[in-house]
Amino acid sequence: MLRRPVRMASTIVLMIMSLLCAHQAGAQSAVGGGPLTSTLPDTEPTVGVLSGGPIRFAPGITVREIGYDTNVFDETAEEGPKEDWVAAVNPDLSAFARLRFVRVSAYGGSELTYYHTYESERSVGYAGRGRVDFLLSNLRPFVGVGRTRTRTRPNGEVDTRANRVEEELSAGLAFDLSPTSLIYGSWIRNSNEYENAFEDGVDLSRALTREREEYQAGVKTDLTPLLSVQLYGRRAEDIFRFEPLRNATSTAALATFRVAAEAIFTGVITAGYQDLQPVDPKSKPFRGLTGSAAISVPFIEVGRFTMTAARGTEYSFDSADAYFVENSVMLAYTHRLFSEVDVQVRGGRSVFEYSARLDLPARTDTLDTAAGSLGYNLRNRTRIALNYEINKRRSPEVPGRNYDRRRIYLSWLFAF
Repeated sequence: MLRRPVRMASTIVLMIMSLLCAHQAGAQSAVGGGPLTSTLPDTEPTVGVLSGGPIRFAPGITVREIGYDTNVFDETAEEGPKEDWVAAVNPDLSAFARLRFVRVSAYGGSELTYYHTYESERSVGYAGRGRVDFLLSNLRPFVGVGRTRTRTRPNGEVDTRANRVEEELSAGLAFDLSPTSLIYGSWIRNSNEYENAFEDGVDLSRALTREREEYQAGVKTDLTPLLSVQLYGRRAEDIFRFEPLRNATSTAALATFRVAAEAIFTGVITAGYQDLQPVDPKSKPFRGLTGSAAISVPFIEVGRFTMTAARGTEYSFDSADAYFVENSVMLAYTHRLFSEVDVQVRGGRSVFEYSARLDLPARTDTLDTAAGSLGYNLRNRTRIALNYEINKRRSPEVPGRNYDRRRIYLSWLFAF
């Protein structure tokens, strides 16, 4: 596991942050991060910012839900779905500093979930990640570290809120070709460890605990002041601790386009081609298009359309299925009714394609979501909303995975 190197790297990050001085320079873009550190901001936060010397802090609290859940365990109608009151809160803090020879970006947060009746579903989690870029003229070495402990459903296939620890250690080297372009290479080691979690009688700690070692290289450039593109390739090896027959290698070529918030529409689009090669001779290779998108478009000054979509491979909890391809899309429209009051409607579908095994017939599962909310907007991206949501999953070949779920809840996104 990565615990010793992760803790050592965490210590280094904290030491560097404690030595920051007051010399500031222009922002640079972060590249080459892993699944945890790639979510860190690559520029100074501008919303809800507090200053402490050279460091900019952005604290916040997200009340994900305070409400009622009609199907706590995602059970079928025949099993008798269990209902409960639930509250989930996420306090967090982002930090950023750019000095003459170093840039630091860090994040820390907690995940607090409370169920009134079912104590087994209560949980306290945390997330911490950081990255340091050393600014040595055009040459910029960097190191990243992250650790997350959570108790959530890892994807749309798994109904159990699984105890999971994810860790990352990454490092790399970037070289500035010009003020707007760079090339880079990086190494990433990532691990997922499941604890005391079962799905349909399958021990997730044995089925899904794994490590990934990844190498990445690419180029990033600003095409315009509002549009940047990153072209990169990666090769990864997934190693399952208890089921080595599930090991696989993956090669991918990708392009990511980022549109700044000042543009007519804003968002991030990634498109790529993946070649997944499982070790198991009974599992088919996957070769095909993958990608993701998150786009927001204003509508005649009173509304906004948003769209998120993704296509990619996920390892199934059931080794008999090996992996599945998930295709998902979510559309939402937010309309301002008057003053700071708005209404939002959204709907989405996820399609899970199981066709990886040579010895099993292909099948398709679906997960549909429809929701609406009435919200009131305060300053600093704060929105208080009353939400109603319906989820419906259907698995024609495995009816034990079918469920209907409804939730009504308050949510609150608060930033200082």
